[in-house]
Amino acid sequence: MEKRHKKTLPRTLSLAAFCVELALVGILFIPIIVIMEYLPPRETSWKSQGAAMRSFLSWEAALPATNTPVLREKPVSKDLIRIYSIVRSHRPDISEAEAKELSELILEECSWYGLDPMLVLAVINVESKFQYGAVSPKGARGIMQILPYVGKSLLEETGLHQSSHAVPFRPEFLDDPFLNIRLGVYYLHGLKKSFRNLTHALTAYNMGPTDTKNRLENDIELSQEYATLVLAAYQEYKSKKTQQPTF
Repeated sequence: MEKRHKKTLPRTLSLAAFCVELALVGILFIPIIVIMEYLPPRETSWKSQGAAMRSFLSWEAALPATNTPVLREKPVSKDLIRIYSIVRSHRPDISEAEAKELSELILEECSWYGLDPMLVLAVINVESKFQYGAVSPKGARGIMQILPYVGKSLLEETGLHQSSHAVPFRPEFLDDPFLNIRLGVYYLHGLKKSFRNLTHALTAYNMGPTDTKNRLENDIELSQEYATLVLAAYQEYKSKKTQQPTF
């Protein structure tokens, strides 16, 4: 009988080696085949990448050159433009910055107390022609011509003098146009609210509230001269056309 066990072992080893190689090939190439199956076509992939790149570049181009945020200025209101143009027309000698600051204060105070800024400007025009240091024969001072004893009382009512409480009141305080306007607008608002009549309120601003009330209560004729001047300037300002300022 022929013996074959000597040849069986090499064949077995060869077969085993072949199976191992086949398994390795499968391990290496099957994942690649699976990945390729799920990948998008190359043409589509490049188109997508190109679109993404163009989107990124356009977004990057829209960015500012530096990392500093872009601050947009608030649009200037029409009311502020009108106030500013009137202030500048009467006081071309002051700087644009000061005229703007004064205009902003008038608008702010009038908005707070519900007064028309054109009315306050008309009072300023008649009282002082926009001169900060104007002094009347009776001693009224400043841009809205406030008597010192009235100014002191208004300072106490409004509390504007609290920050400098250690400093005694002096009439020269009223020469500050910003303080004077704050007190004047507050005073005119109170008179308008008390008399419920614009003409009477304006007369009281000029003549004094006590004298005005006494005349009204006793049917004594009131002079209309001051109120007429203010109302005429008021109507002029309301109808005046303004141009865009440079600030």
